[in-house]
Amino acid sequence: MKRLFTNFILVFACGLSVLGSFAQNGLAPLPASKNKFVVIAHRGNHVNVPENTLASYEEAIKSGADYVEVDLRTSKDGFLVVQHDDTVDRMTDGTGKVNEKSLAELKKLQVKNSKPTDATVHRIPEFKEVLKLCKNRINIYLDFKDADAAETWKQIQAEGMENQVVVYLNKIPSYKQWRNVAPQMPLMTSLIDDVKNKDQLRFFLGQVKIEALDNIYDQEMVQIAQNEGVGVWLDVQSPSEGPQAWDSALQKGVNGVQTDHPEDLVNYLKKNNWRDGVAKNAANVPKKPTYQSLMDVSYGDAEGKDNLLDAYYPDNHNSNTKLVVYIHGGSWNRGDKSEFPKQLIDDLVGEKGYMVVSINYRLVKDGKNLFPAQIEDIKKALAFLSSKAARYGFNGNEFALIGGSAGAHLALLYAYKHDPKKQVKTVLNLWGPTDLTDKSVRADGSDANNTVIRFLGDADPKSQICIDASPLLHLTKESAVPTISFHGVEDPLVNVSQAENLHKKLQSLGVLTQLELYPKEKHGMSPSAAVDVFAKMIAWLEKQYPPK
Repeated sequence: MKRLFTNFILVFACGLSVLGSFAQNGLAPLPASKNKFVVIAHRGNHVNVPENTLASYEEAIKSGADYVEVDLRTSKDGFLVVQHDDTVDRMTDGTGKVNEKSLAELKKLQVKNSKPTDATVHRIPEFKEVLKLCKNRINIYLDFKDADAAETWKQIQAEGMENQVVVYLNKIPSYKQWRNVAPQMPLMTSLIDDVKNKDQLRFFLGQVKIEALDNIYDQEMVQIAQNEGVGVWLDVQSPSEGPQAWDSALQKGVNGVQTDHPEDLVNYLKKNNWRDGVAKNAANVPKKPTYQSLMDVSYGDAEGKDNLLDAYYPDNHNSNTKLVVYIHGGSWNRGDKSEFPKQLIDDLVGEKGYMVVSINYRLVKDGKNLFPAQIEDIKKALAFLSSKAARYGFNGNEFALIGGSAGAHLALLYAYKHDPKKQVKTVLNLWGPTDLTDKSVRADGSDANNTVIRFLGDADPKSQICIDASPLLHLTKESAVPTISFHGVEDPLVNVSQAENLHKKLQSLGVLTQLELYPKEKHGMSPSAAVDVFAKMIAWLEKQYPPK
């Protein structure tokens, strides 16, 4: 098994998260095991028999391991087979790529045996044979290398193994495929290179629905993952694998390891009474923030989910609890309230004591719901929240607005043009467009220009509706509120000059403003930059809109 997603940068695309639709869903349970500390037999127990053969899986079962790792590939004619490499050269008496050979051709090959005196013939097994062998005997750690998720799930179901498999992902598209085909399937991944500390890890886990990780080596990060309900399994297999490697993993408090010596490891764990892991001091485990939530609350009468909101409130909320409202991005034609990162909810609600509300609004579709439908919905949502404040116990007289991309545009426009009561006390602008009349940043034929035209229904940058929809043009000394902006310098969709011009105008009006630019970021932020954004957002709110 190799590290996955090493080149993948998780970005806040058009809002806060490309994977935000999974951010607030519950995790699927990992397969049940009689032992709390799980032992995974790497490619089966191949100490005395060849790897990834039925014999190696049988040996793994006999060793007392909890899982066998199974490397899944597809033959030329669409059959699921088990083989680690993309070619058969290393492990068989044949040559060539697995996906260029038919099942019949693969079945004729003989798997090489490292013991010359052993005359046993081993063949490349089909996946369905492995499922049948393992059913009700051992769980499967499925290294999903080159296969179709739908066909794999079909075979797992056919054998009644739905609760005995966890899927390890090697390719980014496989994540969405599995979540669509079998959302109940527990998934595993390696941590991306961009995640290097506990705060970045919390961000990552808030955006990706994943049940297990395999390359976290920092003990505090292990605890963070476990607090989020995510298992941590480490690879310890190496030529020098032994008690030293096992002890190191156990002392980190991980939930299991993958090994080339399952029988020896199981015996070692039993000898030391560690089959359920090394006892840890619970007092050292950081507590997970707690708060309450109300999901899919209706604030208007638009169809579907367009007029729904999610609310997160602290356990000790009262009439003084401050309200932070998030408006999602998505070019005004997509996106959802669920994209607001869980890490920010934990920090703002669980730690700081704010109430956070994330709202949906009408999206532009098939020429319908053009601007100003979105502003009308924001007015409705904020009026609805104000009306419920006394009954549910929070301060409904003032708001802080946070917006991502298109949502930032709406937050700025509402604050500067549509808030006669001056209820908005501050705006946090995450890479939002500020002047839709600026032709220099929406060249003819560009994605930015086409997006604005679809939103307004008018191609003329000098039209009244374009002026009406430009926050910068409605910013005055009287309408302004303290504003902090975050922007990637290399943003190809919303040019950085949009944030710079807003910042300059706020400065000229003597209004508190802060501009945070990220030289290497595009339209959104990588996890490392996002952690910095989060920290500065919270610091800004605490100063300009303190929770108490």
